[in-house]
Amino acid sequence: MSNLKLQHLEKIYDNKVQAVYDFNLDVKDGELIVLVGPSGCGKSTTLRMVAGLEDISAGKLIIDDRDVTSMPPKDRDIAMVFQNYALYGHMTIYENMAFSLMLRKENKNEIHQKVLAAAEILGLTDQLNKKPNQLSGGQRQRVAMGRAIVRTPKIFLFDEPLSNLDAKLRGSTRREILLLHKRLKATMLYVTHDQTEALTLADRIVCMSMGHVQQIGTPLELYDNPANLFVAGFIGLPPMNFFDITIKEGRAVCEDFSFELTPQEKKALVRYEGKPVTLGVRPEDIVEGGEIGLTVFSNQNLGQATLVNGTMKKHKITCKFRGWFDYKAGAQIKISFNRRHFFDKETTDAIRLE
Repeated sequence: MSNLKLQHLEKIYDNKVQAVYDFNLDVKDGELIVLVGPSGCGKSTTLRMVAGLEDISAGKLIIDDRDVTSMPPKDRDIAMVFQNYALYGHMTIYENMAFSLMLRKENKNEIHQKVLAAAEILGLTDQLNKKPNQLSGGQRQRVAMGRAIVRTPKIFLFDEPLSNLDAKLRGSTRREILLLHKRLKATMLYVTHDQTEALTLADRIVCMSMGHVQQIGTPLELYDNPANLFVAGFIGLPPMNFFDITIKEGRAVCEDFSFELTPQEKKALVRYEGKPVTLGVRPEDIVEGGEIGLTVFSNQNLGQATLVNGTMKKHKITCKFRGWFDYKAGAQIKISFNRRHFFDKETTDAIRLE
């Protein structure tokens, strides 16, 4: 196991385009960190800087208290798993997994034992004599992971490894990565644009946008206490509903509704009296019954929950009710907000309730 420190890392390309700004992160021994954000946010560039595949424009990269900022990739003792598997088609699965060890000229018996051990962990023992084109996408991704495991690196890097798999395979491979992490107790840095992967895999999540870190925390911290409007809208499925409101005499007032603030909310929002604020409500924090009117336009049953999409006078809204509901299009219902988030209109930062 190893620790990893990214200190003020930046990436500026020759054309003066900056992809990553002042990235700071301390990864503990055995921690699984997930970098998540939309395409082009800088997460893969950050991973490639850690791997040594991209030069670091500014800042330092420390592995086990050793500065490896200018060190070539082969000397960093890092293994990377790519989204396209990067397997050699003319080699067997055994040869693919053994290849990096053969290049190191390791003992043949040791190579054999390492490949068999990795194959057993990943359920590939009966596939070792096959070629990559004889395997499914999920199996090929496991081979790519096996090739990383046999090297026993200090740190594992995963660059969107599940993006080429269908939904069912993504779910099963996600579970395998979790089991692999627990079994190896390895330090892992994992990049994805899929928030479901981030929430289910991570010890901690780094949420990025436009090259900047927006928030670092546990999945629950980002879900329950998003730092700003971007994190609130990106984390959570279906996404959070947003409304423009004004704080007036202890009430939140919107074109479509108004409600009395709780004492805790009043205290936090006192300085916003008469000012516009953004209200955020997660679909699962909306309950049936209350004073807010909604016209249903779709009803989607999910088994244990029902997604209800509707309109107010000015806003569309998505509700996620617990249980099975069967509203018809055009039905008039009443709702209320169980939990509410508030954001500064100018800075987009969350307004914390004390």
